[in-house]
Amino acid sequence: MRTRKKLIMQHSLKYRMALATAGVVTLIIVLRALYAQYYAYDSLKNLLQSQQDTLVEMVGEQLDEKLQGRAAVLHRMARQFSAMHAARPADLRRAAEALVDIPDTFNAVFLASPDGELTFSTAVPDGVHLRVNDRDYFRDVLHGQSFAVSDLIQGKQTNAPGVVLAVPMRGPAGELRGVVGGVLNLADSNFLRELAHSRVGTTGSFCLVSAGTQPRYAMHADLSRVLTPARAIGEACGAEQAPSLLEVLTPTQPIVARYLLASNGWEVVAVLPAAEAYAPLITVRQRTLVMGAITMVIAGGLMWLVMWRLLAPLQRLHRAVRQLGSNPGALAELPVGHADEIGELAATFAGVVAQLSEREAALQAAKDRAAASEKRIEAIANHVPDFISFIDTQQRYVFVNEAYARRYGLPAQQIVGLSLRELWGTQEYLACQPYLQQAGTGQAVTFTRESADGTECIEITCQPAWNDAQDTVVGLHMFGRNVTHEREKLRSLEAQTVSDYLTGLLNRKGFDRRLAEAMARAGASACPLALLLVDLDDFKAVNDTYGHPIGDQLLVTFAQRLRACVRKGDAVARIGGDEFAVILEGIADRHAMASVADTIVQAARIPFVIDGHTLAASASVGSALHEARHAMTVSELFLHADMALYQAKRHGKARHAAQAAHAAEPSNVVSPAG
Repeated sequence: MRTRKKLIMQHSLKYRMALATAGVVTLIIVLRALYAQYYAYDSLKNLLQSQQDTLVEMVGEQLDEKLQGRAAVLHRMARQFSAMHAARPADLRRAAEALVDIPDTFNAVFLASPDGELTFSTAVPDGVHLRVNDRDYFRDVLHGQSFAVSDLIQGKQTNAPGVVLAVPMRGPAGELRGVVGGVLNLADSNFLRELAHSRVGTTGSFCLVSAGTQPRYAMHADLSRVLTPARAIGEACGAEQAPSLLEVLTPTQPIVARYLLASNGWEVVAVLPAAEAYAPLITVRQRTLVMGAITMVIAGGLMWLVMWRLLAPLQRLHRAVRQLGSNPGALAELPVGHADEIGELAATFAGVVAQLSEREAALQAAKDRAAASEKRIEAIANHVPDFISFIDTQQRYVFVNEAYARRYGLPAQQIVGLSLRELWGTQEYLACQPYLQQAGTGQAVTFTRESADGTECIEITCQPAWNDAQDTVVGLHMFGRNVTHEREKLRSLEAQTVSDYLTGLLNRKGFDRRLAEAMARAGASACPLALLLVDLDDFKAVNDTYGHPIGDQLLVTFAQRLRACVRKGDAVARIGGDEFAVILEGIADRHAMASVADTIVQAARIPFVIDGHTLAASASVGSALHEARHAMTVSELFLHADMALYQAKRHGKARHAAQAAHAAEPSNVVSPAG
């Protein structure tokens, strides 16, 4: 009982409609929610990015102002020192300590002469000689810069990061009298140290990356990373995260803003982690999901109640139709009185049932007539001399006529049920399988099969049998016809069209066909192919002296000798009056080709005895070798052989000339004297 209720629930229309409606509504809500999530994510990201950009720009401008302020201090010192040019280093040191608030403005100040010798330094005891001419900031000032900033440096004793600011000290005439510099220890409590402890939001931070080919962290919230290498492009203070597969739903990328300092080219980077940046969005999303689930449950229940109310009449119709199969009297219980679509459906259904009853009787009568017609068709098929059969989709026989059964020497009832492989044998079945597969796709196929001894040739036609809907092949009609006699007549006629009437060799048409086939095989197998053109020398003189009958017999005799000079499978043709051709497939090399050609030349030198006349004749041979590595056409191969024959004639006849298929001139001319 429980199983039946479960099935009713699964197949009930109202349940399906309720679920479908809920599904559509859910899909719309989900799509709207996804769009809202994307819009909220994109808007929040752009807002946070704008705030970050403004913040880092403000911080960067403040750093530039402080660096420029310290540059102004150095310029004042330079003017003071220029006026005290002749003073002692100790006096200069005292003047510097009076002018500069150490260590608030600079951790140390110094003065260097134009040659790089350190005049004094507040960080170096008197009497210690140092040179700074190899420092980058010193060279920049010498090259004319009014303000130079060094690359990030590391203190030799403290290992702390630092930077040197330098300006030129010039005389009244603008000459360079020295370089004034100030040293900033970035680890001390100065303006950069304060920036390192500043936060971006609650969990974010700033970092400062030096310029140059090997940038490093000049400042970082994690002190262990100060002076470690940084990225020249795309630095995020080490907070880089791989993008999430669904970044909109589970953001992992921090909000990063960067500002390039105008003073020294260093880059200020501000990073706000994704967890803090998108926390409001994730909180709202979680609440939205909870409310959405509650809403969907309530909506689903309301939809089911509406569907149950609307489809109650249809459910009564369903019960009546189900009872109709076992109780014909249930037809009277159909709700045909309802003035709505369900009432019209019930009335229409009652009319259809009445028509079906009438048609069932007509169908039975048609089946009886079809059975009688099938017997007549079977009787006709059994009196046809052709082989008729029908196989199903498993290639098993369903019907064979008597002629088919007699061919295989088995009763028709014994053949029915066998497969094609079982009756034909594996070898014959595999040979025909491609045609059967093609017919199985819905195409009519006709092919011929010849017995191994060539005594029988059967033409087989496969016609696909379709189902009533004409969209599926349910079997194959197979019709076989013995065409052995027709094939023999066709082959005889074909042989006559390609044979020379006088010598029995191939004629020009047969030669052209055989050469094209040989070239195709040579290209596929990569085996060499040789073409020999043979011409009887001064044949016209024989015709003029002894008459055409003697000339014809000479041609026949030479054709027999020519055939004896080559292998059994080689093609020999008469392509003109006294012109012959030989096709050598699978020839080993040029020497083998030359050997056959010399044999032909020598065979022609033996005197011919015809009707009591002893005729001395000779032959010239031109040959060309086609190798697979040299692509060429049939016409090109023939042209090379013809050029070689011309060379043999030109060099005295009764000889052989050879030319490779890729050569422009004959490669050698061989005398028949050997």
